[in-house]
Amino acid sequence: MGPVRLKFAARFVLAAGALVCVWGTTIAPQGFESAIVPWDKAAHFIAFWGLTIAMFAAFPERRRFDLAMIAVLIGCGIEVAQQVTGRDAELGDVAADAAGAFAVLAPIWLERLRAVPRRERRRRATLSAQAARPATRPASL
Repeated sequence: MGPVRLKFAARFVLAAGALVCVWGTTIAPQGFESAIVPWDKAAHFIAFWGLTIAMFAAFPERRRFDLAMIAVLIGCGIEVAQQVTGRDAELGDVAADAAGAFAVLAPIWLERLRAVPRRERRRRATLSAQAARPATRPASL
């Protein structure tokens, strides 16, 4: 599958997932998600973890931190929509949404932290190898 088709498929999955999340949090009967996941906050975490992964695949050229922040803003918007539709809006749901979105970034950040010592070791090895080489003199005329 080519990159264009993969991006299109990821955007389709993202749109479908977003519609399911909006339906589940605003239109579906309250407590609907408890039939799938027993704890409301876990349902929010899982939903926004999945949506954020889909956003990463759908928009590979965008910065990942920005996409995670967009996911958090969408979570805030959903809570406002719940308040408007007469359902309970909770700050804890926004926190669970944010935790799910940023949980996707955690392995990326950890890998970057691991890469810093590796780069430093390579730099030091290069410097010591350069210092160990005898200085070359320019050819005399």
